[in-house]
Amino acid sequence: MDDIFTQCREGNAVAGLDNTENDLNQGDDHGFSPLHWACREGRANVVDMLIMRGARINVMNRGDDTPLHLAASHGHRDIVQKLIQFKADINAVNEHGNTPLHYACFWGHDQVAEDLVGNGALVSIANKYGETPTDKAKPPLREVLRERAEKLGQSLTKIPYKDTFWKGTTRTRPRNGTLNKLAGIDFKQLILSQKLNENQSGELWKGR
Repeated sequence: MDDIFTQCREGNAVAGLDNTENDLNQGDDHGFSPLHWACREGRANVVDMLIMRGARINVMNRGDDTPLHLAASHGHRDIVQKLIQFKADINAVNEHGNTPLHYACFWGHDQVAEDLVGNGALVSIANKYGETPTDKAKPPLREVLRERAEKLGQSLTKIPYKDTFWKGTTRTRPRNGTLNKLAGIDFKQLILSQKLNENQSGELWKGR
């Protein structure tokens, strides 16, 4: 049987996620959680399922990339919007000081970059090398983003990179899968409030 990481990469994770032995927040050899892989590969249905089952949105891999970094880098606009909706840290910085917006700009994903700025991504935050997201963008996108940011009340003054700047954000890494497995949740403790979907693999409910 494939491991959960392969399943999330390839989009056939339904069976794997039904196996409670799979800890949704465990990391593979590079610290990628299943949510990282699904966001990188653009598997929107798997992303939905992982989030519904309690995957942590701001989990970081070894390079401090969050799932939002990967979705933005690969131009998966629907997944970027989904992560933002579930309170992804839009200005999370990785080990290079890059935010998801740095990558959307660098790879030329214009709509993703505009969505990020529209939701509060800072256009003037410098990475470790002193580069802002707009420094990474091609001229037409650069102008659009600066204009949009100004309209939203952002300052275009460069925010210098400081390690201490991010001490306030909660940083979570995937757990090592060998350390603990979730014991499963007692069904009687669930309060189901709304049926979201039904298909051949079962029903999807919202609940606590």
